[in-house]
Amino acid sequence: MNEMATTVVTAGDKAFAWGALLLVASMRRNGMRHPVVVGAMNWPDSMKRRVEALGDVKIHDLPLSRQCVACQKPMLMACDDVKTDWVCWADSDAVFVGNCSEWLVGDDLEEIVVRKYDPPPPLLTEERLAIWRRDVEKLCGTALGESRLGNTTVNNPFIVIHRKWRPFLERWRVQTERVIAPDVITPWQKGSAYFQTDESVLGSLLCFDPNAPRVVERYKANGSVDKNRYFAHFAYNPKPWQMWNKYSMKWHDVVAPVAEWLVENDIVKAGELPLPLRESWWPVCRAAAPLAPWVWRAMKLKRKLLG
Repeated sequence: MNEMATTVVTAGDKAFAWGALLLVASMRRNGMRHPVVVGAMNWPDSMKRRVEALGDVKIHDLPLSRQCVACQKPMLMACDDVKTDWVCWADSDAVFVGNCSEWLVGDDLEEIVVRKYDPPPPLLTEERLAIWRRDVEKLCGTALGESRLGNTTVNNPFIVIHRKWRPFLERWRVQTERVIAPDVITPWQKGSAYFQTDESVLGSLLCFDPNAPRVVERYKANGSVDKNRYFAHFAYNPKPWQMWNKYSMKWHDVVAPVAEWLVENDIVKAGELPLPLRESWWPVCRAAAPLAPWVWRAMKLKRKLLG
């Protein structure tokens, strides 16, 4: 496997800086030497230095004035620092388990590696699909009469696509700026036709853009091919570096070794690790995990009320 065939791209605001560090560290720990591009919004310099210390990492500072970090995916995936034939987007709330280089190159240039929802998300109604089709027709001048994905869409924490599809990435970027309000700062907008912001925009194009890549039929990065090599996505809040929850607890045994590797390789001092990533705190974190979502919501509400 030619690891230089693919650039891995990720991004996060300062709350996800530790997540991006864990993600890139998991690559290096598992022998994945791919070049990496990181979009960093409001990161402290110390976190930039730590990620850069992992080698072959380019930092892109993202202005606070832009839409939420997730909406920067297409721009970052098509940026000039991506010089490889393939580009992989990996969410910064995830780690690679084992050497996953094999999954970072597609089997077919005409396909995009991204997972389809099964079953379809409840928020994807016929009315919203109709809005997607209308907006794609406005963008492209034409649109498919029926969705090529039927009544479902895609989930995009992990994407692999060939550079030949840069015009498609540009359409994704343009459409995101058209249909997502500039003041949107979170990736979830349940009242919108684009309820998962950038992810829904990508889904709309894959459904109705006549010149979109095909969605791969078999998604391999979830461990279905090799249970020892996969992309572990934490999904729900709070994240492991913030507070362990009942869902993320199952990833403890794959995250803890990455945190230890960072200390062993002098990227981070042991006392600099967030408390949830310190093994001495694991018994407390494990006991508190069932309460984590409620504590997290209370902390968010407090921040909102106090400004």
